[in-house]
Amino acid sequence: MKKYFKLSIIIILIVFAQCKDDGISESMLLDNKQAPKNLAYQEIANAREFSSLRSNVPTIDTDNLMPTFEIVSARKEDGTTLDASFMKDVSIQNPEVIEKPLEPENYYFSNGVEVTTYTVVDYTNSGKITIADNNNFDIGTYYFTINVSTTQKETTFNTLFTDVFKITIGPQLVTNLLYSPLAQNLVVGQNSKTTKPFLITGNPAVTFQLSSDEDKLTINSQTGEISLKAGYTTVDNDTIYPGVNVISNISGEITSFKGQSFLMLVASLTPVNLPKQTKYFFYPTLQANNKLYGYSTEIIRAGNIPTNLVWIQQASSPLANLDTSLPKINGKKAIVTNAVVGNVSTPHESDVIINSQDLSQFKLGFDLKAVFYTSNVFVEYMQDGRTPTDLEIYMSTDYTGNNSTASWTKINDDISCLINANTGTPFIGTPYPGDQKGANPDGKKNSSRNADGKWVRCEFDLNPFKNEKNFTLKFKFNSYFDGTISGATGRSGRFIISDLHYKATEQ
Repeated sequence: MKKYFKLSIIIILIVFAQCKDDGISESMLLDNKQAPKNLAYQEIANAREFSSLRSNVPTIDTDNLMPTFEIVSARKEDGTTLDASFMKDVSIQNPEVIEKPLEPENYYFSNGVEVTTYTVVDYTNSGKITIADNNNFDIGTYYFTINVSTTQKETTFNTLFTDVFKITIGPQLVTNLLYSPLAQNLVVGQNSKTTKPFLITGNPAVTFQLSSDEDKLTINSQTGEISLKAGYTTVDNDTIYPGVNVISNISGEITSFKGQSFLMLVASLTPVNLPKQTKYFFYPTLQANNKLYGYSTEIIRAGNIPTNLVWIQQASSPLANLDTSLPKINGKKAIVTNAVVGNVSTPHESDVIINSQDLSQFKLGFDLKAVFYTSNVFVEYMQDGRTPTDLEIYMSTDYTGNNSTASWTKINDDISCLINANTGTPFIGTPYPGDQKGANPDGKKNSSRNADGKWVRCEFDLNPFKNEKNFTLKFKFNSYFDGTISGATGRSGRFIISDLHYKATEQ
């Protein structure tokens, strides 16, 4: 046994001696670090003039060091360097260092100081290039030169990647074609024709083409005016819903428009008066918590509500169903949050964020409204008479997916309301929750506006926002108390949202 022990000691000493003689020093490790290399972006070939775009996240070899990206310059195909009027709208993202809290059981001391947090590096969007909307990038090809640097202790490595990111920008396509009015009369034998359509968006270098009803109609390829085909006649008034192709003269790309909400033509032997039309251009079903169905949610404080019970589906508003002017929406639901669990109320805060909408497509010749139905049920006042909860309503024109960084304006006091009615004289401002009885410390109770357990038809005027391309509504279930409330006094209750829709009515 002693023989083997002595042999082991000898082997260890030999290995130690070899490590000491041939060991790799810290400076040698640093010397072996390399500058960033192999930066690669996916080329963008279908961008649109003056429109926002985002690159992919590039690949790069940084030798396991954290990179810093910088856009050094950009140029056009002919070599012209882009000036500040272009570059002010261009940005590039870098890794984000995030500080997160440790669990209390994982706290530790370092040099006598208690450490309660740790840092992580988020590389999710590293190197992603963004060009903001309404920029100066017109039709053409552009190249971007990027510098990437890394740092190891006091040493910085830099690599310049020339023309590493390429984008090709084509004409902005026509996404909104407006014939006004939406319903027009063409009289046989009178050489009558429609109005010229408005190109709300897109490059105006286009021609027009019919995609349907060519046996009845003809279109002016330059102006878009539609008239009856020579020799066409009718016995009864014919209703026609023509399809129109808009063809880019630059790229040859085609955008098609068709449908009852696009254009209705009535062909007749004598003039016919046609009523003004209403377009319900956004009427989500709310049938699941998904943007596919019109909304998303964010829980700020869950309280004691299980997350799977926050903003769940129930039957849509019976009051909305009585309005025969509304379109029939298959599968539509209301959404509800009940903040009381086991007869106990705890502070809860959550948001319902409605899909952003482009209102600018209706900026000419339309009256715009947002309509929705709400209800508060089982809300009981706290001992001082205040409501414990409310449904707050907000709007934003700069929400792009980050709830906390968007600018939100509360609009409860700007909403026209009817209680248990679809018609009548509305009052302004959403009703205070509850039955309006008892002490009134908030000064908002009004016995004539008791909506407790009832449906409220709410309408918000969108006309001041006709030029907005990114209009967003948000509903917030908010709580105004701390701690826990048991029993009826101060009961948080539930709030319901149903049949939200945006409509554009011809003026």
